[in-house]
Amino acid sequence: MNENRATSLQLDNNGKLRHLITLAGLPRPILESILDRAEQLMHAETATQFHPDQPVALLFYEPSTRTRGSFSLAAWRLGYPVINLEPGQSSIAKSETLEDTVSTLEAMGVRYLVLRHAQDGVFNALLDPPDRTIHCISAGEAHQSHPTQGLLDLLTIRQHFPDLAGLSVAIVGDLAHSRVARSTFTAMRTFGITDIRLSAPPEFEPDPVDFQGATNQTLTQALEGVQLIIALRVQSERLTKSSTIEPGYYFSTYGLTSERLRNCHPDVRIMHPGPIHPGMELASDLINSPRSLIRQQVHNGVLIRMAVYEELRS
Repeated sequence: MNENRATSLQLDNNGKLRHLITLAGLPRPILESILDRAEQLMHAETATQFHPDQPVALLFYEPSTRTRGSFSLAAWRLGYPVINLEPGQSSIAKSETLEDTVSTLEAMGVRYLVLRHAQDGVFNALLDPPDRTIHCISAGEAHQSHPTQGLLDLLTIRQHFPDLAGLSVAIVGDLAHSRVARSTFTAMRTFGITDIRLSAPPEFEPDPVDFQGATNQTLTQALEGVQLIIALRVQSERLTKSSTIEPGYYFSTYGLTSERLRNCHPDVRIMHPGPIHPGMELASDLINSPRSLIRQQVHNGVLIRMAVYEELRS
């Protein structure tokens, strides 16, 4: 959706967050509030109080393990009841519009709708009217945005690199189709990270408008002295038959290996949003190596989603 419109509809008249659809244009203090609360929640006990007035509905039109599971677990840890909706087993299968579904959930008293959808602009009709009581949270919109993934990535980065302004980052892989890359890039830029290098096969090169300020480089150039590498999943489900890529060829040209990391910073760290294609985007020995922050990203996903629920509620 139009970023200016999305940003304005995400905030109420007092500048408080009402919905979380994109990180583009959101003020840094709001993002810092979410990150700081997530850090606090790291050592919090599971909620002992049940909050029946804060029900969460999860509606995913695309498969998910990490995002769906962590949104559900985050709600459970806060004491919020969870409704799991399947498009094929709801009235959506009977031609009910998504707008009607949201209005129905709102009438039931649902406070949070966590929605993943392959359609760009799907939230356009869901954020109005201004007095809507349900909070819409994007769990992934087309190839455009995945705001909570961007936040959990930034939390993970901040935990290991206190000097964000001096950090060098390489984002490698399927940049054309990655909503994760767009949201994480936005979050990094908001927090002053300027040395962001992009490297992708020709068929996966992104629209430069989506990554303004980053530099496009060969893989060798992007990895030279870099402190952090974000490897991206090849979005095979979004590729046409004519643009499919052979795993062995991809790994030989863009896969991360110990050999390819030799010219990076000695303490280079690796991130990946998952799921990983072992032996394609990453060599198997790197996935659980001391350089890898991948498991920490997954852990932080629960904390960030707890913090987002709280930010919208407060």
